[in-house]
Amino acid sequence: MATYSFGQFKRACATSVALFTLATFVGSGVLAETPDNPSDLNHADTVDPNEDEADDLDSLLDMADKDLSLLSRVNVAAPMLATEVTTVSRQKSTLGRTPAAVFVITNEMIRRSGARSVPEALRLAPGVQVARVSAGRWAISIRGFSGVFANKLLVQIDGRSVYTPLFAGVFWDAQDVLLEDVDRIEVIRGPGATVWGANAVNGVINILTKSASETQGLFAETGGGTFERGFASARYGGQLSENADYRVYGKWFDRTSATFSGTNQDDNLQMGQAGFRMDWTPTDSDLVTFQGDTYEGTNGGQANIAIPVFPFTEERVGDDVYRGRNSILRWTHTIDDDTDWSLQLYYDRTERRFVRLDLNEDRDTYDLDYQVRWRAQNHRLIAGFGYRLTEDNNENDPFRFPLTNPTRSDNLFSYFIQDEIELRQDELYATIGSKFQHNDYTGFEYQPTARLLWAPSPRRMAWLSVSRAVRTPSRLEEDYEFLLVPSFGVPVFPRFQGNPNLNAEQLIAYEAGVRSQPVDYFSWDFSVFYNDYDGLIDFAAGAPFAGPPPLVYVPVLFSNSTNSEAYGFELVANCDMTENWSLQSMYSFLRTGPQNLGSTSPRNQLNIWSSWDISRNWKADLIWRYVDRLPEEDIASYNATDVRLAWTPGGPWEFAVVGRHLFDTPRPEFGDGTFSDETQVQSEVYGIVTLRY
Repeated sequence: MATYSFGQFKRACATSVALFTLATFVGSGVLAETPDNPSDLNHADTVDPNEDEADDLDSLLDMADKDLSLLSRVNVAAPMLATEVTTVSRQKSTLGRTPAAVFVITNEMIRRSGARSVPEALRLAPGVQVARVSAGRWAISIRGFSGVFANKLLVQIDGRSVYTPLFAGVFWDAQDVLLEDVDRIEVIRGPGATVWGANAVNGVINILTKSASETQGLFAETGGGTFERGFASARYGGQLSENADYRVYGKWFDRTSATFSGTNQDDNLQMGQAGFRMDWTPTDSDLVTFQGDTYEGTNGGQANIAIPVFPFTEERVGDDVYRGRNSILRWTHTIDDDTDWSLQLYYDRTERRFVRLDLNEDRDTYDLDYQVRWRAQNHRLIAGFGYRLTEDNNENDPFRFPLTNPTRSDNLFSYFIQDEIELRQDELYATIGSKFQHNDYTGFEYQPTARLLWAPSPRRMAWLSVSRAVRTPSRLEEDYEFLLVPSFGVPVFPRFQGNPNLNAEQLIAYEAGVRSQPVDYFSWDFSVFYNDYDGLIDFAAGAPFAGPPPLVYVPVLFSNSTNSEAYGFELVANCDMTENWSLQSMYSFLRTGPQNLGSTSPRNQLNIWSSWDISRNWKADLIWRYVDRLPEEDIASYNATDVRLAWTPGGPWEFAVVGRHLFDTPRPEFGDGTFSDETQVQSEVYGIVTLRY
C-alpha cells in the first residue's frame, strides 16, 4: 500500500489550491479587480504586483506554500462570508465568524439540482461520501468510515436527532422532508461533539426547515419517470391570527426496482408522509414552535438468511415495513441582542418490521433540551443541559437473533458550556468549551474543543481547532447476537456476540481552514484535517464451538481493538462568470487506514456545477461529478452527470425535466452483502410540474 509523507500531503494541498484558483483567474482578472463601490474598502492591504502577476503554475504554487491569504487582497463586506450558520455553536453566526469546516446547501441549490431526497441533496456538499446501495438504502459518511451502518455522523431535522441507538447510525429511508420547505442544510465536516454530544464524531448534518410565516399559500408538485416512478406533494400555509402562522403538508413517492447482474431485485421504495408546523409569537420576545410528522413506507429487497437445515441458507424477497411519528415543542425567549434562552421537548416513535430477517424493533425517544446564551464584556457564552430517554422492544427469530435482552431502556444526561472570547476587537477570537455526558453504555464522557479564528477583514478569515469526540457503543455491539449465512453450504455459522464491556471510541481531531471572497463574484474555502482514532470497535473470530448437531458456531467478538487515522482536505471555489452564469467546483481528498477501514470511502471526489439562467423563463443546470474507487468494496471509480432544465412560463407554474446519473453504465455505488445484495444505479429521467401560489 502506497504511503505519503507530510511534505507530499502539504504539496497536494497547495497544488489543489493553485489549480482551482488558476482555472478561475485565467481570463477573469480576479486578483486585479477592485470593488464596484470603492467606498466599501476596509483596511485594504498593499498589493505586491510581482506576486499578483504570477504567470505560471510554479509561481502560484509558491504563493500557496507561502501564504494562502495572498490569494485575496481586497477587503470588503463579502456575501458568501455573511451566510448564516447556527449548527457549529448552537447560536446564530456567519461563515466569516465560524471556526469550522462548514458548507451550507441552500433551498435554491436543492431545487436547481433536481434532488428528490435528502441523500441526493447531500451529494452537493464537499467531504460527504454518498453512495446508493439500493432504492432505500444508503451509505453516507463524512471524512471516511462509510457504510450502510455508518456510525460516526450525527443527523438532525429541526433539532430532532434521527440517530438510532440500534446501530449508532441513521435509517435513511425514513428521513424524508418536503424539500420545498427546507431553508438550508448545514453540513459540518469534523467533530461537533462539544455542543451536540456523543456520535457527532466525523460530522454533523442539520436539516433546517422554514418558519410557517415563510411558507404561506399553496404549493403543489407532481411528476414521475423511470426510477422516480411517481411522486406528489402539497402544502398549504396560512394564519391562525395576527401573530400565529401555520402550514400543513402531505407527500408520497414510489421509487422503482433497480437491478443486480441483470436480475430484478424488488428493491422498490414507497412512502407517504404528512405533517404540520405552527409558529406563534405571543410577545415580541417570545417564539413558540410546535411541529410534527407521521410517515409509513415499505422498502423491498432480497436477503440471504441463515437457516438450521440444509442448505443452511435461504434467499428471501419481500418488503420491510417502517412507520413513525414525531412532535417537537420549542419555546425561545429573547431578552436582548446578546441574551436569550430556549427550551425544547420532542417525542419520536419508530417502528420497523424487518420482514426478510424476522426481526422487529419499536423505539420511543423522549428528549428535553435547554440552553441559555449571554454576553459578559468580551465573552460570548452559551451553556445548556439535556436529558434523553430511549426505550426499545425487539421481537426476534430465536435462531438468527438469539437475544437475551429483547427490551432495553437507556438514559442520557448531558450539559455543556462554550465561551467565545474576543481577543482583538473584530479580528481575533478564541473558542473553548466542552460537553459532559453520562450514558448507560460507557458512563461519563467529556468532549472538549479549542478553536482560534482570525478575521483580518470582512473579506477573509482563517481558523484552526483541536477537538475530542467519542462514539458510544450501539445496542447491536453491546448486547445483540445474530448469525450470518455460512459459506459453501457447510453448517459453520459466524455468530456475532455483543460485548457489554466495550468502551467509547475516541477521536482527537486537528483542523485548519481559510475562507476568502476577494470580490463579490468569486469566493473560495479550503480546509485541512488530521483525525487520530483510538479504541475503534472492531471484531475478531474466536474458537469454534458445537451447536445443535450438525451446526458449528464461530463466535465473532466485538472489542476496542483498532486504532486508525484519517487526513485530507476539501476545497470549494465559486465564480459568477456573468450575471446569469455561475460555476461551482469542489474537490475532496481523503486517506484513512488501516486498509480494511479506510477503503470504504473514495480517496478523491470532484464536483463541478454550471448554473445558467438562459433567459427570464428558462434555467439550466449541469452537474458533473467524479467518485474514486472503493477497494474494500470492489467498486470501480465512476463519472456521472446530472442535468435539469426548467421553464417558468409566467404566473405560478414551473415545468422541469431532470436527468440523473447520465452518460454512465449501470453500476453499483457501494457493496454491502451483510444482509442483502447491492443493486445497480442506473441513468434516470423524470419530469416535474410545480405550482406555487
